[in-house]
Amino acid sequence: MTPEENLGHLSQLLVKDHEKPANNKYNEARDFTAELLKTAPSQVYFTYISKAANFSVRAVQSTAAMRATLVVALIKRMNENEATHRAARKLAAKTGKTILLLQRHTEDSLHWRIMGGYFVAADNASLTLAKRIDEAFGPASLYGIDITPNEAASVVLDYFDRLGLSGEGVGAALSNRDDLASIFAFAAASSAAGLSAAEAAVITQRRALIADLKHMIADPAITETELHQKIKGNYWIFGGRYTGVARSSIMPMDRYDIPLFCADGSLHIVELKGSYITDLVVRHRQHLIPGPKVHEAVLQAANYIRQLDEGGAAVETLYRNSGLNYDLRRGRATVVIGNQDFVNIPEDQARQLGTVTRPMVDQTIRTYNSLINRVEVLTWSDLLDTADRSLRFESQIAEDHSRAPNEQGDNSGTTRPSEDSNDPPALF
Repeated sequence: MTPEENLGHLSQLLVKDHEKPANNKYNEARDFTAELLKTAPSQVYFTYISKAANFSVRAVQSTAAMRATLVVALIKRMNENEATHRAARKLAAKTGKTILLLQRHTEDSLHWRIMGGYFVAADNASLTLAKRIDEAFGPASLYGIDITPNEAASVVLDYFDRLGLSGEGVGAALSNRDDLASIFAFAAASSAAGLSAAEAAVITQRRALIADLKHMIADPAITETELHQKIKGNYWIFGGRYTGVARSSIMPMDRYDIPLFCADGSLHIVELKGSYITDLVVRHRQHLIPGPKVHEAVLQAANYIRQLDEGGAAVETLYRNSGLNYDLRRGRATVVIGNQDFVNIPEDQARQLGTVTRPMVDQTIRTYNSLINRVEVLTWSDLLDTADRSLRFESQIAEDHSRAPNEQGDNSGTTRPSEDSNDPPALF
């Protein structure tokens, strides 16, 4: 749908008695917005603001509001637009949330329009969310807020106060952690320089993991279990299209190695096998075909998918009643298996066949993948090489940013105020 159609459909979902107290009256609007913005419904919170003075209370009044990263505020009074903008900007700076303001054309109108919003400029996640809002609803005039380190510290302290945490309690909790360096690196990311340093540290850590894994897959003694343990929790290796990890036993009698959820809620199963497989491909007459262990792994993944297709509808209902929005039908799977370097098929002079090379192995697997549906075969070498290339790309971006710290980049459709201005934008 176009941005205009998206806003029109959202308006239809908001045709309700806004003054009536009800916890679920905006659930449909929330779910629709979350799907458009490619985020979880729990990260979106809708609230009706009858007057500007109530803004700070209504937007953080519940656990759902506290948990959300985006607050969509439905503004009633047009004669309080200026005060509403001031309250929204203050709330965004205080909580770090992205605030999107909607208002009807008239008090009797059923159509809502966007009257602006605010987000923390130094937060990459908020900037990404602001860009997605622009893409979904058209230029939304969201303004980036630059906050000082003291303001950032105040946000953290206010959060502790709302949770009822004392300074002693926070100190005691930190003293029991072994990842203080990561915590302080995250705190440093509140500034642009700190953000660059934190990003560089993450990239360095991930590249070290890739290097370790490359050493492991080159060792014939390394088992599938050891590879699984090493990769556990580092699912970024499989790319950025995944939003979370599901439980490993969604369907009865099946247990998945790594069940990943895509942004659209569908399931992608990753089945990990060992790297030391000498018969990754074998000769069959004059050609090469994948070896028996590859066929076995692919059919194992195919059986997982078949079970999800056949029983997914019933299981989805069960999980939905528990608050989990799983889309279990038409899932996909990836089998990670083998290392091309262990394939050693010599020349066959009797049949006039030369030594099998790595490009020949790659072509065999590529041909196999083109002939099967919903299951992909990927070698450990290819998986890690792809992840390594991605990290080198990220490292180059970070380096370019550090060389040009004053350049803003392309924020098309997303406007930021000047650093010297604390005034709200021009109003409708």
